[in-house]
Amino acid sequence: MNELLQEMEQALADLLRSGLDTGSGAAVQLRALAVRCEDTGLHTGAALLTELADRLEARGRTLNKDDLPLTETLCRLAHYRELCAEKYQKEAILRRWQEQQNTQQTGGTA
Repeated sequence: MNELLQEMEQALADLLRSGLDTGSGAAVQLRALAVRCEDTGLHTGAALLTELADRLEARGRTLNKDDLPLTETLCRLAHYRELCAEKYQKEAILRRWQEQQNTQQTGGTA
């Protein structure tokens, strides 16, 4: 899960570095990440990645560029990814704490 979240972060960073005119190349990568998110159970992430890919492709087919819907989706996706990363981190801390408690209760060493 952590690896997938890092890949999402990297894809968003790459998109911001290269600009919103990257079009189908970035959209292909975002769609591949969407499939992996769906398979992992991150359904909202998959929907947001697909929406972002759709908006990137649509942007490439129009002369009058309106970046607001695209950037709004990008920001929602970045916020969602951050919330997922925080949740993953909290769960990892809780698991580690529980392992330490179990080790102390059984008198063993970890």
